[in-house]
Amino acid sequence: MIGMLAVLFAGTAVGLHGHRPLLWLAERRVDPTILLVGWSLLSIGLVASTLAMIGLLALPMDEHEASGLFQLVGGCWTAVTTGTVPAWQQTAAGISLIMAAAMLARLGKAIASRVRSVRRHAPHVEQLRLLAMSSSAGEPLWVADHRAMAMSISGRPGLIIASDGLRAQLPPEAVVATLEHERAHLRGHHHALVTIAETLAAALPWCPFLREAPAATRDLVELAADAHAARRCGPEAVQVALRRITGQPVLPFGLAMASRLTELRISRLEASDPWAVRHLLRWPGTLAMAAGALVLPAATTWLGFNVVLCAVT
Repeated sequence: MIGMLAVLFAGTAVGLHGHRPLLWLAERRVDPTILLVGWSLLSIGLVASTLAMIGLLALPMDEHEASGLFQLVGGCWTAVTTGTVPAWQQTAAGISLIMAAAMLARLGKAIASRVRSVRRHAPHVEQLRLLAMSSSAGEPLWVADHRAMAMSISGRPGLIIASDGLRAQLPPEAVVATLEHERAHLRGHHHALVTIAETLAAALPWCPFLREAPAATRDLVELAADAHAARRCGPEAVQVALRRITGQPVLPFGLAMASRLTELRISRLEASDPWAVRHLLRWPGTLAMAAGALVLPAATTWLGFNVVLCAVT
């Protein structure tokens, strides 16, 4: 019971205040890739751990014996129907089951909504992919538009769309930096990270951590793509691109360089730390962040394993 209370307390703390240290780290200019790992793993781990803990609370483990793993659920049902479980525990188990069902229903609804959105835009994306087949491998799909625009669309294969206005209005090095920015979105699976954050937030909007995750993730993927482009092409080229293409329209199913936090992104590119040093620090920082983010789901898994092991031995 103490273990369950400890994990519940930890999960509640993460749900209510877990975003605060991540936002604090972002203000200190911690590598955006490190923070993306933290937001993504904590979001998924929080939801999975919460569902697992609710499920464990619904099991009256201490009130009956079970002689095998497959008899665990049957043993719980027998304990409830024969009245060997106190009424307050039956009530708590019922509430837990209702909460778990509600969470799963909300998650299912959010996922279904996302799938409908993807299907709605699928014909347009497919047309773009067919047009891109005429381009050389690795080259973007150039479209006739006087505005300077570039965006990436996830999928197999990923697709980068750029306008003729981009080549006309930006110097060549800035065009290359823009394309590297969009390639970074595809290589880093940034579209998937944004989708996960938005889906979980739509499913469980009452959780402060999950509510903050979509905006933070969108900002961080842009910072991460800027950093990649700066390493390849130099920060000056990325700054020029950001100044020239800011404010252009963005399709709802893609990520574009011209989107958010332009002034902040330009100032981050002016930081004095060598890019090689930042890149070297990224791996240990990412591993440390991943280890910290996985503490809650690991503790929940360990607790669940011990509960089941106690019931079947």
